[in-house]
Amino acid sequence: MKIKIKLSGLAVTTTLMLIIAVTMSLFSCGADEKALQLGAERAANNEADVTEGMIGAIKAASLKKYPSGLIKRFNQSKTLGCFEASMTVAKNLPDELRQGIFSKETTYSAKIRFSNATKQDDTKKDFRGMSIKLSGIEGPSIWGEDGEQDFTLNSYPALFAANPDDFLEFIGATGDDKRWRYFIRPSHFYSLKIALKGREKINNPFAIRYWSTTPYRLGLGKGKAVKYSAQSCSNFSENVNVKKSESFLSEVMAEQLKRTSACFEFMVQIQKDPNTMPIENAAVIWDEEQSPFIKVAEITIEDQNFTSTEELKACESISFNPWQSIEEHRPIGGINRVRRAVYSEIADFRRDENARRGLR
Repeated sequence: MKIKIKLSGLAVTTTLMLIIAVTMSLFSCGADEKALQLGAERAANNEADVTEGMIGAIKAASLKKYPSGLIKRFNQSKTLGCFEASMTVAKNLPDELRQGIFSKETTYSAKIRFSNATKQDDTKKDFRGMSIKLSGIEGPSIWGEDGEQDFTLNSYPALFAANPDDFLEFIGATGDDKRWRYFIRPSHFYSLKIALKGREKINNPFAIRYWSTTPYRLGLGKGKAVKYSAQSCSNFSENVNVKKSESFLSEVMAEQLKRTSACFEFMVQIQKDPNTMPIENAAVIWDEEQSPFIKVAEITIEDQNFTSTEELKACESISFNPWQSIEEHRPIGGINRVRRAVYSEIADFRRDENARRGLR
């Protein structure tokens, strides 16, 4: 006797979401995870090899994508604008937050870059980026130039690659022009969910929220970990007379600055539970009900010329690396550990290759 089972569209969708949920739970709550302490890292044995694999794969993919002309960033490739800005530390912070750059009430000069992750057409769905470089920082940097502090943020609170192994697989699929191959693997269904939810159409990069997705130390001890977020506090209407085009987001930002400054609250979220708020899984969103974000500073961007050829060229030459940091804000977790060498090597590669092409 043959039995035929017919699933409705709703049942198929429910089944797929169940598979994704189970996959996510396996990634976020491994058997050993329960032994972790707050702020504790657990590095994989193969991270050095994965790092080298990433560097080689990104170089190969970049040369393939840009056989001539300017080699752009592998991620956050389209510049929407670079801005001179300021970050002012909030007053009366509690002692536990008064660490590193937030230890005293002061204002830092900043350079901020807004970008599209992959699309050159601003009207398309995409992830967006907000990269921040502060100057006038006291204390030696872990890597790079003393006196600077970088933060790299994205427009969705989770990363589509939970760990360095998955990120390397994604880079390989990108280099082969077969990104779909990465997302259709059952072990990467969680990535597909994040990609589908996180890619959005936006009307103004100044009006959306950004997250670090990866964790960082707060202070010199090893027991406190945080994630960052920047949330718009601008008083600005999105109803501006700008026709949507491939580059309309830059025009919207220019229009806003003519009318009023752009404002962001810079916030931290403290890790409360090492299992539900993991260090080593960048695909897990830390619950804001369990640990709300707390404002520690405010960013202000005033009207300025950011669309000239000279400004855009200077913007392309700036590199951002989360390891450009003082010890009190040390990056932690697998994704961050491999970023140290990958970001540095790829920035040097882009600079040297563009100079060789006479485009520096």
